[in-house]
Amino acid sequence: MLATLEPVADQKQKTAVAAPVAAAGPFQDIPREIWIVFLTCWATLFSLFVLFFATDRSAAFAIVISVAFMLMAFGLPISLAAQGRRPDYECPRMIQTRSGSLTAWEAGAQIVSIPAAGVIALTAFILLAK
Repeated sequence: MLATLEPVADQKQKTAVAAPVAAAGPFQDIPREIWIVFLTCWATLFSLFVLFFATDRSAAFAIVISVAFMLMAFGLPISLAAQGRRPDYECPRMIQTRSGSLTAWEAGAQIVSIPAAGVIALTAFILLAK
């Protein structure tokens, strides 16, 4: 049998134990302020629905179902984020995505744009309809 010789540095690298890296919990790599604005926009949108469209029993029932769906859709990620929270993890101001790095401002603009546009569009609809 022939033995293969490996450099000493390679043998040390193979036996060295890697230091643990603090992994972020779900949704923890995005700054908290962005999530607050995101959830506030959605809460505003559903509040507008309730205030202006719950005029009779059937409409109120449809809105209650929508609110229940919203609670499920946002409740699960919120509970997962709370369970996976790491107090020793510091949120970076650069967010890594599949297409490259984004600053917190750029990521926040992308995350908040849909619910904010919904609030603006619904407000315009309500104002034009009255």
